[in-house]
Amino acid sequence: MSDIKRILHPTDFSENSRDAFQTACRLAREDHAALVVLHVILPNASLAQAGALEWDDDGTVRVPDPRQPAESEQALAQLPWPRPADSQVATEYRLAEGDPAEEILRLTEELRCNLIVMGSHGKTGLARLLTGSVAEEVLRKAVCPVLIVKTAVGSKTDTNEQAAAKPGELVDVRPLGNSLASARTRTLVRSNSVQVVRLIVRAGDDMPQQRSKGEVIVHCLEGRVTVTALGKTQALEAGWLLELPAGEPHELTGIDDASSILLTTFVPAS
Repeated sequence: MSDIKRILHPTDFSENSRDAFQTACRLAREDHAALVVLHVILPNASLAQAGALEWDDDGTVRVPDPRQPAESEQALAQLPWPRPADSQVATEYRLAEGDPAEEILRLTEELRCNLIVMGSHGKTGLARLLTGSVAEEVLRKAVCPVLIVKTAVGSKTDTNEQAAAKPGELVDVRPLGNSLASARTRTLVRSNSVQVVRLIVRAGDDMPQQRSKGEVIVHCLEGRVTVTALGKTQALEAGWLLELPAGEPHELTGIDDASSILLTTFVPAS
């Protein structure tokens, strides 16, 4: 019989953490172990993320206790917790506030976890749970084995799972509604002169700075993001679009739990 009774999976809700979560679920199922999913909020987290927490009477955010399951309906509704495909996998969700590596290590000891399963790196700008430095510190100091799952290039977490539309083919760019939470970024149109991408941006996710050779149109279909360009940061809400000149550096950061952005890039003629 396996000695693994409880598995801890730290997540930052990024695409790159999904493979690690699936691995944790598989191990939990095979070993009949409990799975604990931990999300750590930095002390200076944005109001968008703090909105998932409870408020005290004096107006301050109540610090979550990671030793207790995140059972409040508000917390579970506001955060995009990953769910196991197999309902037989016993899963608990925990919230913590503080330094990611310290909180991971502390909860591991508090709950006497037998294994930590985490991704090699993540892409969120809010929690940055899975950066190399955090994984390295957890590996060095953990009191139990640590399994680092690296997302392979070309895996199902890559952005272009479906082929772009062919000339003359209708493309659906309507808001995704309830399916937005599980949607992934994908290229809708690609030609010699233009590329259109439906970009899925989750709360706290950063799209690294881009600089296109051609003009760019950022159209928010649903949710909210901030766009940093032309020396300022602006909130882009559903129904609004922003045009950026060729060569202008720009960054996107998610505000809501999930946002759908139509990113159109024009390719100048060579």
